[in-house]
Amino acid sequence: MSDVDKWIEIAKRCKYLPEDDLRELCNIVCDLLLEEPNVQPVQTPVTVCGDIHGQLIDETVLCVHGGLSPEISMLDQIRCIDRNQQIPHKGAFCDLLWSDPADVKMWSVSPRGAGWLFGSYVTELFMNYNNLNLICRAHQLVNEGYKYMFDKRLVTVWSAPNYCYRCGNVASILEFNTVNDRTAKLFQAVPDSEREVPPQHTTPYFL
Repeated sequence: MSDVDKWIEIAKRCKYLPEDDLRELCNIVCDLLLEEPNVQPVQTPVTVCGDIHGQLIDETVLCVHGGLSPEISMLDQIRCIDRNQQIPHKGAFCDLLWSDPADVKMWSVSPRGAGWLFGSYVTELFMNYNNLNLICRAHQLVNEGYKYMFDKRLVTVWSAPNYCYRCGNVASILEFNTVNDRTAKLFQAVPDSEREVPPQHTTPYFL
């Protein structure tokens, strides 16, 4: 059995991977993701969870982590971004990760200090230019697990229940049978009494 198969079996038992194995797994995944395009075609049926990045479902549903950018009007501009770098403090790459939808018409300065607040009008323009039916995004806590905006042209999918172990929110995933046949599935956090906390290894002060 390969190391990856062993890790999968551990995960299926809801156990934590040892730190060294987890680090090795992250390195493997990073190498694989660098080979993927910025906009990855995906076909239905498919399940969307929070923290999504660059999937294009059936050519009409764009999944993006944060939101839109005033520097991007076409999907081909996203395809051309060099993402093998630290996230910059401004620009298109930054905006895709940090922008949020808001009750504004065009663009507004984001209180996050990065990205933009973008409104229904620019969302509609972007979707019309690119023949999109829906934008799915994450990045922003939604207490009810998911939230539609802009006449259901955009949806935020939040998949981390009880965020930071203190927000008390429910979470969701969005199941697509087809682009127009989709269902949000809600779930709660595992109670503290049922969570397994991995042992902490303290490095001795004197080695």
